[in-house]
Amino acid sequence: MAMKEWPLWEKVVVISIIVILFFGFLIFLVIWVVFPLVFMNSLSLQTTFMFFPVDQPKHPEFDQPEKYDIDGVVNFHIRLVDTDGSTEVSIGTWLIVPDDEKEKHALRPHDISTAAKIIRNTVKPILIYMHGVACNRILPNEAYTVARKEFLVVAMDHRGYGDSGLNVQMCEQGIVSDTRQIFKWIRTLTSNEIFFWGHSMGTALSTHTLRKLKELDGMVPSGLILESAFTTMREEIVSNPLGKLFSWLMYFNSTILDPLERNGFHFKTTENILSVDCPIMMLHSEDDDVIPWRLGFKLYHVARTRRNKETQGSVSFTLFPALGYYHVGIPRDKKVPQMLQ
Repeated sequence: MAMKEWPLWEKVVVISIIVILFFGFLIFLVIWVVFPLVFMNSLSLQTTFMFFPVDQPKHPEFDQPEKYDIDGVVNFHIRLVDTDGSTEVSIGTWLIVPDDEKEKHALRPHDISTAAKIIRNTVKPILIYMHGVACNRILPNEAYTVARKEFLVVAMDHRGYGDSGLNVQMCEQGIVSDTRQIFKWIRTLTSNEIFFWGHSMGTALSTHTLRKLKELDGMVPSGLILESAFTTMREEIVSNPLGKLFSWLMYFNSTILDPLERNGFHFKTTENILSVDCPIMMLHSEDDDVIPWRLGFKLYHVARTRRNKETQGSVSFTLFPALGYYHVGIPRDKKVPQMLQ
């Protein structure tokens, strides 16, 4: 008896299911098997995912700040020395003049001499701003707007971002070394108070910088602002939406977390903050969709319970309600200017 031939529609359905399953299996292999194995053995891939050095905005024109609705800016480069003691590192920087000093200072030409003269002559405290990932020094305009009401702002792109340090390896130790040198350069120009403001990854970098300034140079800034901070990179990855895609894998530690540790992507703010000897103000939004506020609060608890308030300075934590600030919108809150005074 001859077998009954399947109707055409049934053949189409079966073939479609097979094709979907096949490509689904391939996608699974690529994302959850191949990618972790490649990531484990690729320093360049790890560096890209840790720092995500893309320009926002794209095709930036750093010497045209007015194009981005910000005036009173000097664009310049600071030439530093890499951790090897010989390689030159050029760090692109904006000097953002306080609102009430815009008419006081000459802003041209765009060079380090102009910036140095303004730093010498300002009566304002200095604020060193350290941005997070997927950013350049143009993007944090809202933070600059509120900060310049009280400070002369120095905002630099970390090596590998914008037009900074494109000839050297992006790494935590290198960025910390660069920032130490910038702090010391500023200190040679003025005795005014110097503060730090770090956002996201910049919170880890700024905290680490303060530790090294204390241990290696015997220098202590006047205060530290941490916006959307986290404890360690290891804990941040597990809590991050992207990290959660892989955290269920039985080989997650061996292919993702452990290789990052071995290659120096530590960002252990819970350790570094214990060496910070100045007041710390922490800000976090309840609806932060990149770094959960609980990580920020955990860091606050470490700082509050394991630092000596009398000798190292106070620490505060402000949790902003879910008002749509998410990861980058806290500077828009009306309370922030008062907190900076």
